[in-house]
Amino acid sequence: MIVFDINGAMVKFDEQRDNYNTIRKIFLEYAQEASEEFKNYCSENLTTLRRLNEKYLAFADRLINDAVKKGVEILVSYNVIVVDFNIFKDKYCEKYLDFKLIFNNALKEKNSIKDKRNVSRLFDIKPLVDKLCRSLYKDCFNIHMAVIDALLEFGVKDVESYIDAESIKQSNALFNNYKDGFISKPDSAKIVQKIIMSNPYRKDIYEYLVKEDGDFGHEIERLTQYLGYDISPYKEYLMDMYVQELVDNDGRNLDISKEKLQKYAKYIGCDNSLLYLTRIDAIYTFENV
Repeated sequence: MIVFDINGAMVKFDEQRDNYNTIRKIFLEYAQEASEEFKNYCSENLTTLRRLNEKYLAFADRLINDAVKKGVEILVSYNVIVVDFNIFKDKYCEKYLDFKLIFNNALKEKNSIKDKRNVSRLFDIKPLVDKLCRSLYKDCFNIHMAVIDALLEFGVKDVESYIDAESIKQSNALFNNYKDGFISKPDSAKIVQKIIMSNPYRKDIYEYLVKEDGDFGHEIERLTQYLGYDISPYKEYLMDMYVQELVDNDGRNLDISKEKLQKYAKYIGCDNSLLYLTRIDAIYTFENV
């Protein structure tokens, strides 16, 4: 049992959910790496729509196939040894894979342009590359659901299934009511627990909790790391906003501003407060020259 204390809301993951989280995180991290690799490949070679051809599909297919191989490795680790690469991809993965369709649609769009000289002028390639990267990310990440489908079909009891649509809807409704202030404060910890346990995988929930309730004990950050998210950039964003607020509103009182900044850093669980103290020092020094 893995437990997180989110400002009084006890979030617990049993062994089955922990095993699912481990599988999910493997594909979450790989999807991020694969989409970044594909983006870099495109940025080096794909400068206009006219250059779009089958080699980019082949490059993406290789990345997707590597994700499929990871899935087979996980199945074998759970003693599902009668599913090989071909069976896993054809039977379990295909319904989750959309990249090829999106890529072929882009090719058709390119080929439909009669005046090939205007291809680069009429189309900005960046939105298309971004769309392809998102599709590749989704395909690689969604293979974790194919893994779970196969494990459950073969009767593996050690892994819980992915969150269903009904639980996601319930979590969204609870979160909306919590944000809108319709839930009384004495019930907030219980509601936060339900929100997270109904669907632990919405990063914006944790960002909201950091901003509104703080992360003094770093438990929210520990939970997001466990789930495969990095919430520290959001904390840095909040610190940037707070520095600007102090500069705008604190009447040039440096000592008070620095004291408030240190307290705020502790409140949201930001460890590099020295960076922001140095920044606000520099701002006040520059403005008073």
